[in-house]
Amino acid sequence: MAGLAPAATSAPPGSPSASPGSEPAARTPRSRGASVSVVEHPAADSVAGFLAAFSFALSGIALVRQPGLLAPVAILVALVALRMSVPRRRLAGIAVLVGGLAFFVGMSVAVVTDTPLY
Repeated sequence: MAGLAPAATSAPPGSPSASPGSEPAARTPRSRGASVSVVEHPAADSVAGFLAAFSFALSGIALVRQPGLLAPVAILVALVALRMSVPRRRLAGIAVLVGGLAFFVGMSVAVVTDTPLY
């Protein structure tokens, strides 16, 4: 095609025409084989994740059964999870929002259907 410059070709890294310093960084002796990184997960992070999941469950139950009692407990459990762990803050923050929505929607449903609030 006219107007296009030909692409520069380079020799593969293992070929004899490649320059000696052109070996890619991925082929260093350290990176050969599978590497396993050790990442510590403190117990508080796991507990915070379970508390956030428990808060989601309580929020779901609060939609249909006693929202005046269960939704505030779900929010409180989510706030504990929020404070407990830094890596799980997003999950716990979402759990707080879901608990608040469950309180609002559950109370609305309870008033409309004339079921007990708590």
